[in-house]
Amino acid sequence: MGERAVVVVDTNTLLNLATPVVDGSSHAPTGEDPLKTLLTVYNVHIPSSVLGEVAEASNDDDLLGVAADLVLAASHRLTTHDVSDERTESLGYGLDRGESHAIWLANELSADMFVTDEFNTTNYLFVSLALDDQNTLFTTPHVLCLLGDRGLLDTRYVHALLTYYVKTKHWDQQYVFQLRQRYLTNDTEQ
Repeated sequence: MGERAVVVVDTNTLLNLATPVVDGSSHAPTGEDPLKTLLTVYNVHIPSSVLGEVAEASNDDDLLGVAADLVLAASHRLTTHDVSDERTESLGYGLDRGESHAIWLANELSADMFVTDEFNTTNYLFVSLALDDQNTLFTTPHVLCLLGDRGLLDTRYVHALLTYYVKTKHWDQQYVFQLRQRYLTNDTEQ
């Protein structure tokens, strides 16, 4: 395998990828580890403010806190950048500091992908405007489908993950359906 693509992710992407791994409820899919897969396949970079947001979330006594603990345990596989001196304020548009720093970092690194979960909001449009190259913008469900399409995650598990996220995170059903059609069309389970 050649050089791994450089990917910058925001806080919610990391937490969402860790959630099904730590969710012991009956509606959580079991199988592979989407966070581990992302960290294995890609060279993942984050601003230190994102790691700070993950650390804050780990103080919560809920599923999100447990997911944050898993991300922190895997943080040695992330390349962390201190961008606080470069960018002291958020970009605005409703984007928080971590998202703003991640966008700045993606632009600075000319990242192959910037992955966000802002697609359920109008912030997605602002993220696309703030990135130097709009073609680098991906969402977590998009990356999951891509990993399934490339055989890096079992496609049945990707289908189960997408259904789980639609129910628990209220991801847009039509958006997820379109991604399934585009990347997972050879599968009958949807």
